[in-house]
Amino acid sequence: MKKHLIPITIIVLVLGSILFFGYNTHGEKNETESNYSTINVQRRTIEQYVSATGIVKPKVGAEVKVGAQISGIVKKLYVEIGSRVKRGELLAEIESSGYKAKFEMALAQKKTAETEKIFAEYELKRSLSLKEKGGITQQQLENAQKLFELSSSRLDQAIADMNYADLQLSYTKILSPIDGVVASITTQEGETVSASFVSPTFVTVINLDRLEVWAYVDETDIGKIQKDQKVTFYVDTYPGKSIEGKVKTIFPDAEIKNNVVNYVVVITIGEHPELTLRPQMDANANIYTQYKKDVLTIPKKAVQFDESGSKFIELLVNGKKEKRIISVGISDDKFYEVLSGVTPGDKIILN
Repeated sequence: MKKHLIPITIIVLVLGSILFFGYNTHGEKNETESNYSTINVQRRTIEQYVSATGIVKPKVGAEVKVGAQISGIVKKLYVEIGSRVKRGELLAEIESSGYKAKFEMALAQKKTAETEKIFAEYELKRSLSLKEKGGITQQQLENAQKLFELSSSRLDQAIADMNYADLQLSYTKILSPIDGVVASITTQEGETVSASFVSPTFVTVINLDRLEVWAYVDETDIGKIQKDQKVTFYVDTYPGKSIEGKVKTIFPDAEIKNNVVNYVVVITIGEHPELTLRPQMDANANIYTQYKKDVLTIPKKAVQFDESGSKFIELLVNGKKEKRIISVGISDDKFYEVLSGVTPGDKIILN
């Protein structure tokens, strides 16, 4: 019997020790970190944003329809769709032989008018000299003066005609007004264009470096949007690639479609050297209404409310739970910015 009592006595002593040390002197169970799921108070970036869909559009002046200002046959096209062009680069040429002939005629008339003026000026000077000597009458002097004035007017008209003919000749060369990419071509070599009423479009050039995003924001969120707010947006062409931007302006008039009221928020586009954006691309934008970097944060799921409605959390301090009243600022989906009540490194009890 004694042999059986010894193991039983040892077991009883061990269990008694566990029960004794498992409670503190006040009869409370010791709290250890292993009893709880905890997280340290950390600094993070807190963001609040409004999501909106939109579309990539050219800025004003970034898309130019280049047309002909004169009528004629398209002699040569120097570009094709997708060609990159510089400002002043030759895009197309209209048959110029007729306009060259007009310019040469105007140039000849100018030379004739210059000769007539030189002769009239000589005659006027001679008449003035003879009048002083009494060699001619006053009427003859006046006739010489009128001849000179008439020749001067004819020269002015000839110069204007020549300049106009030169301008018309210059219009036979269609030049790009901007740097960009040829987006469309609406004519072909050998085609006759008429510029009598409407300037016919030859090519459309778009500057892909001067684009912006039009985001359509719901009326319930538009009050949160302000100029210069940070924006990130994505296009379907480059999944997972975010592009930064900034709110440029908000259109005052609403766009109503299917009884849904939206406001256009124009977003400037930041640097994106590795991505090529094009007009009419769909964009998904996040407009940041609140953005704070490097602030103390606590998880939302750790926050509780007491009877008075105050927010509090439970901390693990020296192995014991401690209630702590807190005040919070902005928040995102998972975290609150905490303004008071905790310090970096505090252990927050989650469960």
